[in-house]
Amino acid sequence: MNYDTIILELLSRIQKLEEEVKSLREVISYASTEHTAGDNPKTTTGDIRTYIESQKLQAYSSGQTELTLKANDIHKNLQLKNRMPMVCNAMRQCMADHDVVLHDTASGHSSTLEIKYYLSGKS
Repeated sequence: MNYDTIILELLSRIQKLEEEVKSLREVISYASTEHTAGDNPKTTTGDIRTYIESQKLQAYSSGQTELTLKANDIHKNLQLKNRMPMVCNAMRQCMADHDVVLHDTASGHSSTLEIKYYLSGKS
């Protein structure tokens, strides 16, 4: 048996798990703070992207290979008010080449925007 190879592989896995734990802690911290329009009127597209990426990481960590998100669900979960265009923009910005828009409207900023994110290549 090549113990050096086994040890290096285990160290690599540990490092990956530590990174996932760090990301999940950020998700928990983010989710535990209130994000209402009244309390935090400066929610940015970047904040919404962070939320989407955390959802993708959570899904990937739990073994899912894809995640479908709807703009309305994100808007509600973050307790936003009148921020649908920001949510839709953030959703599109989080897309990779292989992700798919399942539902869209002419305006492109509808609460019914639905995107399927494929997670298999996520590190």
